[in-house]
Amino acid sequence: MNIAPAPLIAVPPAHPEPPLDPSRLAVLCDMDGTLLDTEATWLDTVRAVFADFGIAATEETIARLEGATTEQASARIVAAVAEAAADTPASAPADPAAVAAQLEAHSLTAMEGNIRWCPGAEELLRSLHAAGVPLVLVTSSTRRWVEAAARHVDFSLFAHTISADDVGHTKPHPEPYLRAAGLLGRAPSECVVFEDSEVGLRAALAAGCTSVLVRADGASWATHAHELVPDLRGADAAWVRTLAERHAHPATR
Repeated sequence: MNIAPAPLIAVPPAHPEPPLDPSRLAVLCDMDGTLLDTEATWLDTVRAVFADFGIAATEETIARLEGATTEQASARIVAAVAEAAADTPASAPADPAAVAAQLEAHSLTAMEGNIRWCPGAEELLRSLHAAGVPLVLVTSSTRRWVEAAARHVDFSLFAHTISADDVGHTKPHPEPYLRAAGLLGRAPSECVVFEDSEVGLRAALAAGCTSVLVRADGASWATHAHELVPDLRGADAAWVRTLAERHAHPATR
């Protein structure tokens, strides 16, 4: 069940991009764990639902579901239940849709009244908006989850929101970020993505965006990001423009 994901490979473009036009810069942001301090609650929820089925999931299994959708997490849980029930054929298999609904309901309950910005996130968004940089929220959470979060934090600075309900393929597929760039009329190379998970980073790199990973634990795969920061404190529009121009310029690839 625990199949390691393919290694992240940063492949330079065959034809280097010209320097970025500052007026074309756009920023695409993940939600849970990047902007909102909700990732730990999500992982606790996944752990609890595994336990509801009598399965003590390993920390490795839980960690691999960071940034996952409810459907992706449900698939892992259903597979674990099937594996555990292999010796007892009479056991009823878990229903993927029901498990996904259980995960979402459990998460929404746990997060109600407990949703807040990650350090520096709101200040960064306000700085980018004031500088005229368009913003898109790009999340693997459902539209219902986004609406629940929006009751606690202000998402009005985002020009668009892409949720799991809006795409055919969620992260790590590049579709969410490609669609976000398209909504703004930007090429992926003109977009800076803020992410905190491996699946999100994979999606950003596959889409061809400049990636900023917001993570402090030193995960080995984190080195594939264009920029790695422990949190968003002190980040502003000027800093984002500088890093975007640096990574868009052929001489720095």
